[in-house]
Amino acid sequence: MNEAGNEFGPDLTKLDPKQAPADLLRNILEPSAKINDKYYAYIFEMESGRVLTGLIVKETPDVVKIVENPLASTEPEALKKSEISSHKQSPASIMPKGLLDKLTREEILDLISYIAAGDPNHPLFQGNHAAGHGHGGAGRH
Repeated sequence: MNEAGNEFGPDLTKLDPKQAPADLLRNILEPSAKINDKYYAYIFEMESGRVLTGLIVKETPDVVKIVENPLASTEPEALKKSEISSHKQSPASIMPKGLLDKLTREEILDLISYIAAGDPNHPLFQGNHAAGHGHGGAGRH
């Protein structure tokens, strides 16, 4: 978001303006339902019998660099093309399911609002919740 983090998914501040907050929520809840072509994971079977699944981050004539789990490590693994026996597109998103399982309803709504706003510097996200939620404010002591 705003050039921070790694590009394992779309920039959250540059999402399609036609995408409603409900679409954002659906994408988080069901990450494999609609995967952007740029972020498909691939399954690689190596000559050694080893199987790896990851997001391709760089490809040269001799090597494919993949990241298996962007949350655990951002260091790509280099696979020699000469050692790959087969590869195919994975039907599952690299984004794991269940990301919202530990959040409360209010936290989920706040997260979706934050992403939909596209601006982490918006006053609503600067700790002054009274301005946006009708809490506190003038006349309350």
